[in-house]
Amino acid sequence: MIRNVKLFITTLLAVMLLVVAGCSPAATGSTGGENQAVAASSAAKSANSDTGDKMAKMVIYVPRDDGKGVRPQTITVDSDKKTLKYAISFLFDEDSRQSYPVFPKNVTVKDVNIKDGLAKINLSKEFLEGGQVDGLSAQLRLVSIINTATSFDSVKKVQILVEGKTVNTYGGYDLSEPMGRMEQQIVK
Repeated sequence: MIRNVKLFITTLLAVMLLVVAGCSPAATGSTGGENQAVAASSAAKSANSDTGDKMAKMVIYVPRDDGKGVRPQTITVDSDKKTLKYAISFLFDEDSRQSYPVFPKNVTVKDVNIKDGLAKINLSKEFLEGGQVDGLSAQLRLVSIINTATSFDSVKKVQILVEGKTVNTYGGYDLSEPMGRMEQQIVK
């Protein structure tokens, strides 16, 4: 009887180990961005449940590896992190885990200013890294940022700045004026 119980427990532990190892992002090919955000947020929520912290959802638009637009990805974060700056930073981080990232390494959001429906997103100089950017890369970068920004109710248009300065053109796109949402580039 004791031998059967030991065998059962050993088998159960082995199966649990296989399930946990088999569900890692590396094993499934998943980028795990949403799972990581949910896990981190859930851990924080558990740790702070006495303080009454709330969770919030927001949508980021990640470039597809096949280059055919962007895909919406809903993430769950602590409500105090539901900011446009955090969303764009999370987008850059999520893109870096893709098979074919489109954003340059080390690009960061320096600051974000939202006023009268216009979001001015100030990016680091790495956004312009590599000089001339091709049309598809530029399109995916812009669509990701603009659609992520306009998923916030307070944002209708987006102006992209680099190191605080207006960028007139980027990969054939006119950035001298604010840009609105690009629904046609969203692939669900």
